[in-house]
This record gives sequence, structure tokens and C-alpha cells, in this order.
Amino acid sequence: MIEKSDREEAIGRAMELIEEAQSLVDAAIEGTMGESHYLAYGRYGFDQLLNNGNPYDSGLDDLVNPKHGDDDTPLEEKEN
Repeated sequence: MIEKSDREEAIGRAMELIEEAQSLVDAAIEGTMGESHYLAYGRYGFDQLLNNGNPYDSGLDDLVNPKHGDDDTPLEEKEN
């Protein structure tokens, strides 16, 4: 099993890459006919992953820093 610090580092790096991807898509879609649809619907996927969406949705950061009472205890240990 991956250590929590390694998991946090991996999720942090993934979030950086998603932020970069979001910026690229934002720039590519700006000024196009699809921009309003993207801003209303498509961009939300990025926002949710980055914990910038609905506060009741979980993002990637919640995998290592849970806010809804979950933790990172392996399922095998929880079942015992």
C-alpha cells in the first residue's frame, strides 16, 4: 500500500497537472461559440476535481484530506 505522504504528493502533482490542463482549455475555448456552454457545464469537471465546485462534492484533495468523516484506513482494517 502506498504511504500517505506519497499519496499526498501524487494527488498534489495530479492537481497541478489538472490546473494546467484547465488553463489550456480555458485559453483554447475563449471567444468561441462553445465558451458559454463550457463555462456552464464542462469547466465544472475541472472545478470539482480541484475542490472548487460544490462544497458537498468531493475533489481529489479529499482523497488524502477527507472532510466528510472518511479516512484513509484500509478497508481490510475497517472490516475487522
